[in-house]
Amino acid sequence: MYSNFLYSFSEGFKLIGRYNRHCQSVEIADLDEIDMGWTDYDPSRGASDKVLTMLCDSLYDRLLLQELGV
Repeated sequence: MYSNFLYSFSEGFKLIGRYNRHCQSVEIADLDEIDMGWTDYDPSRGASDKVLTMLCDSLYDRLLLQELGV
């Protein structure tokens, strides 16, 4: 149902991402705020600031490439 997890530890953020095969979406969580749970990430909307958007976009791309086997 989910891909392998990928992590991003950069710019003070600790993110974890996974690809949800059932919903065909990328989900990202902040390890420092794990009680907030998983959030579907949409790169057309971005995140709350530029740095976080850049990190989430990178994680999004890496998860899709992983799912494609590239």
